[in-house]
Amino acid sequence: MRMNPIEKKRITQNLIMCEVFEGLGESFVEEILRIGQIERYRAKEIVRSRGDSCEEVLILVHGEVYGLFTNSEGRVLQIDHMTAPKLLAAAVIFSTDSKYPVDVETVKDSTFLRIERESFIGLMMNNEKLLRNYLRFISDTFMFITDRFYEITMKNLVQKVCGYLLKLMNEQQSTSVVMHMTKEELAREFGVSRPALSRVFIELEKLGVIESEGKKIKIKDERYLRDYAQFGY
Repeated sequence: MRMNPIEKKRITQNLIMCEVFEGLGESFVEEILRIGQIERYRAKEIVRSRGDSCEEVLILVHGEVYGLFTNSEGRVLQIDHMTAPKLLAAAVIFSTDSKYPVDVETVKDSTFLRIERESFIGLMMNNEKLLRNYLRFISDTFMFITDRFYEITMKNLVQKVCGYLLKLMNEQQSTSVVMHMTKEELAREFGVSRPALSRVFIELEKLGVIESEGKKIKIKDERYLRDYAQFGY
């Protein structure tokens, strides 16, 4: 798909900020654009489905996407929330059975750059900096997945909520915080149902730990929050 000069400039600048292309410069990124293909999707579209063949390097250059697990009963577990610029499915591209591990769904209108796997291999063979960047990115991705798996499987829901509120309190430097997500989005982040999450917030209010009004949360018992959250770390 053809690009006008303004869009090409914007995409180039976004790609320069991608971890994989760190320190490689504008001329190298322009070469990437010449061998790649641009794909565009509207909000709430499935870009790739779990199990689709992954014989490509797919880079989110503009927009946001979710990485989702959906089982046969329709239960959805949000594995990741990715914003541009971001290389997707980097850890599986060169696996024996290279398939997308999750559904990739757009949060809003998004643009991607697709590069054939063999073409990308050629680039890495000729550029040590690109190869090192890619290997570092895969290692960082592995650590993220490991931590995410631990969080999902080892922490109970109360610990997750307390840990989340504690993180917000530290980030916002206040005992009155505003959640970045709706409770529906947070439930998907934690891999639980919306009613189950609501029950935790109701219970914490009954215990006098918090006061809740929509996305606004007032922390009334910081000690409880810290004591309970630490069991998950």
